[in-house]
Amino acid sequence: MNKREAAEIRRRLSPERCGVDSIKGVYVSEARQIISEFELPVATMPQDELERYLRLFKKVLTGAIGKNLINVEFSTKQVADGEEQKLLIAMRDGISGNDGAFRAFCEKIIPSVPGDEKCVVLVMHDSYDVRAKSKDDDSSEQFRYVLCAVCPVKEKDSGLCYESDAGRFRSKAAEMMICPAEYGFMFPRFDDRCSNIYGALYYSKDASGGNALTDALFKTELPMAAKEQRTAFSEILRGAVCDECSYDLVCAVRDHISDVIESYENDKFASDPPVITKSELCDLLRGCSVSEDHIEAFSGDFEENFGKGAELTPGNLMELKKLEFKNGSVVIKIDPERPDLVEVKKIDGVKYIVIRVEDGVECNGIDIKIK
Repeated sequence: MNKREAAEIRRRLSPERCGVDSIKGVYVSEARQIISEFELPVATMPQDELERYLRLFKKVLTGAIGKNLINVEFSTKQVADGEEQKLLIAMRDGISGNDGAFRAFCEKIIPSVPGDEKCVVLVMHDSYDVRAKSKDDDSSEQFRYVLCAVCPVKEKDSGLCYESDAGRFRSKAAEMMICPAEYGFMFPRFDDRCSNIYGALYYSKDASGGNALTDALFKTELPMAAKEQRTAFSEILRGAVCDECSYDLVCAVRDHISDVIESYENDKFASDPPVITKSELCDLLRGCSVSEDHIEAFSGDFEENFGKGAELTPGNLMELKKLEFKNGSVVIKIDPERPDLVEVKKIDGVKYIVIRVEDGVECNGIDIKIK
């Protein structure tokens, strides 16, 4: 799925638009024991309450593809014979009245939910009549899917609360509240606005990759997590390119990544999320006059860490929203749009990071003059 397809499903999640026919949940203790199991009366539920539940499910479709939202791929064997696939398909076909499949699903994933606090596992089932985009075609295809949201339950502080009937503030005990989802998934995927049972969309709030939960859910290997990708890429670039890893080179790599992302965001007809490949990065290093020995070392380290033929999400490789220098106890932050203000020089045999000074220099909030 790409961001547009995720957004299309996310927009449905309002009482006026969605066709949700059932929402089930289990309340789970810190020891991962089921406290209670429930099914919500969707048809008769007050609108404001339904909106709150749908907001929890919206969170599962929020974030960047390849970072918070990961496209999970199932093998042909899994689709044909896998127990986890059979369970997901059974839930896709409906969870209302299908208590056996829902309980089996909960028993499968609850022991693997990360954390040491109470949580709620919520599952909703929806049917979406997908209309053809063509003006000359008024046909539609039904897309049935389930969304799962794993939400922590935390204690809301006690305090003095106003009671309108009494016209005064009174002490109120602490209450347990459902918090936004930290994990979740959608099955099947909504690819090219069609159902794809060979894939699921996995959500993680902190952009973590594979863990016990995903193993219990999908039994398939996930791509390296976004944070791990960034760390690995930095180490590869620094270690392979060595003394040729200059400020100009880092800026060139950063600019290329930004251009790839910007080009995708400006292309209204782009379908697949943008990717960066090893050959693309090697060509970039070559254009920056990096030696062939170092490019060969970079190529080998890249394949060792990410795999042969890996296609990486551009935004996972480098920090784009800030430009920061660190050297011992010194930290210098630069506007990421103004890398031209910085130069690296050697003066009288000593290396310096030189920042061009413009008007309006402050030190601890005090205007100073550069003499």
